[in-house]
Amino acid sequence: MNSFLVKRLIPFYIFAIISEFIFKIGLAVYHFKDIDFSFFSLIKTIGILSLTSSVAFIFMVIPYVIYLLFLPQNKAGTRTDKNISLTFFAVFAFVTYFEIISAIIFWNEFQSAFNFIAVDYLVYTTEVISNIAQSYPLTLILSGIVFLSIITTWLMRPYILSSTNAPKFSLRLFHTLIYGFICLLAFRNVDINNLEISHNRYNNEIAKQGTYSLFSAFWKNEINYQDFYLTADEEQNLNILRQKFSGQNITFVEPKKNISRQINSFRSEKRANVIIILMESMSSKFLQENRPYDWQQEITPNLSRLSTESLFFSNTYAVGTRSVRGIEALNLSVPPLPGMSIVRRDNNENLYSLGAIFKEKGYDNKWIYGGYGYFDNMNYFMENNGFKIVDRSSWHKDEITFTNAWGTCDEDLFNKIIKEADKSYQEDKPFLTFALTISNHRPYTFPDGKIDLPSKKSGREGGVKYADYAIGKFLADAKTKPWFDNTIFVFVADHTAGAAGSAEIEWEDHHIPLFIYAPKFVNPQRIDTPISQIDILPTLLGLLDFSYESHFYGQDALSPTYESRYFVSNYQKVGYVKDNTAVILKPIRQFSVDPANTDKEKTEALLAEAIAFYQTASDWENNLRNTNDSH
Repeated sequence: MNSFLVKRLIPFYIFAIISEFIFKIGLAVYHFKDIDFSFFSLIKTIGILSLTSSVAFIFMVIPYVIYLLFLPQNKAGTRTDKNISLTFFAVFAFVTYFEIISAIIFWNEFQSAFNFIAVDYLVYTTEVISNIAQSYPLTLILSGIVFLSIITTWLMRPYILSSTNAPKFSLRLFHTLIYGFICLLAFRNVDINNLEISHNRYNNEIAKQGTYSLFSAFWKNEINYQDFYLTADEEQNLNILRQKFSGQNITFVEPKKNISRQINSFRSEKRANVIIILMESMSSKFLQENRPYDWQQEITPNLSRLSTESLFFSNTYAVGTRSVRGIEALNLSVPPLPGMSIVRRDNNENLYSLGAIFKEKGYDNKWIYGGYGYFDNMNYFMENNGFKIVDRSSWHKDEITFTNAWGTCDEDLFNKIIKEADKSYQEDKPFLTFALTISNHRPYTFPDGKIDLPSKKSGREGGVKYADYAIGKFLADAKTKPWFDNTIFVFVADHTAGAAGSAEIEWEDHHIPLFIYAPKFVNPQRIDTPISQIDILPTLLGLLDFSYESHFYGQDALSPTYESRYFVSNYQKVGYVKDNTAVILKPIRQFSVDPANTDKEKTEALLAEAIAFYQTASDWENNLRNTNDSH
């Protein structure tokens, strides 16, 4: 490639590499205790970062390469050429700084390089930009980026204009075609799935350049399990799963094609109302019993009291790190598949689900959300799986007292739930309400004067304490209603407040609380056996003594035959945890097992079970399809 093109691009490349490495060095220093600084691991991390930064660079400067191709030979080095080149560099500098700041904000939330979550957020710009604007000094940040871009361009101007003699168009065309071929090779061969260079998650994430990760996530937003993950004989998988799901009151559907089975209750069904509250980011660590220091202020007094008055599952584990994963787990009772949640996938209508079962039994099903449910495709999924939509767009103005970027405060949500429950009760209908809270989410704003911590300034602590306060007020208000005694309340977190660590998947960071509260139906009891979020639906149906057709992968945690195990996921990796040992399935048909487990037979059995669950669940479009028109 000729020196004209190379010389013109070198200043761009040097700036991009130096700025990216400074950013990543800062992350490494910030996570000093978490990084693997062994020689070979460090070399591999630096090597992958150099590769991803270079790949991102060659695509980002394509517009400038095209300009250089069509620049008339006699215009090279003129004032016009200099001004255009400086403008290109200034824009490039702005985009680079903007990407770094965006990556810092994203890392602050997820401890991860850009991934498919970032791609999803690009679709919902209203909520995301509003959230960022309310959480960060956006005007100051953008002004700072503009200032840095101008200063950087001024400092780099002698190098940007170092080459002024352009060769003939034919030669520039030839070298541009070579450049295009390099871009094609990079696109086809540099796959983020092949760049996991360490068992240390932080090393892997720091090795990924931001722009590269973002566009890689855009192209690989949904992952086909059969193509990228370990598989086994389908008959073997079904045998494993059927053995696990067998029981005295279970009849499998024949011939053997999937895990569908009839659950038969020997007792009369309870026609109790059900209210499921999916609590935003309510980690178990926020409960007073799990707070590390005695001097810390209690921020969940109502949940602590609820733990003594409920069926309290103290070791419940969320399947993922986003609200849609919690919605998926409670509605479909399915392990978390790699990539997007089923809530956000195509063809997710009319599935065997929470809503379908209750609708068949004559319940008035409502999905109530204080935000706009088009976000993350929640409304579409819920409406097409048995629920009426009652999101913010259908609320009256006088029902809203406080809002932020994500929606109404939790008190407004709970008031709406009670109002809708009253309607169902007056129509003499049993009701199922499924609701997602909002207040325990950045920017952590809530009505003043409700708790002894200030809105926003108290951060997560304030968000948690206000969310707990709202739950206490909700239950106090519900107790005054005629439908209260005939209602089962389920309080469970959608995910934790953070599930990132140095391990590939930090399964202990998926630890969430689960409370099933119904004084007339359920005796208070603490259950410390680890259970999965996907077990909540069959456990609830068991408490109601429902007979139903099940296509679920979860099990009734109160059944004497229940086997403790749980499922966790982290973007492209999915895990299966049993007896304090985890197996992690990864793209390109890889897996890893806790190195402390030296029992080969136990490892093989654990891996076989993990594959059976995830491979079978990956055919969800067929296995979960509800062919009963009455639904």
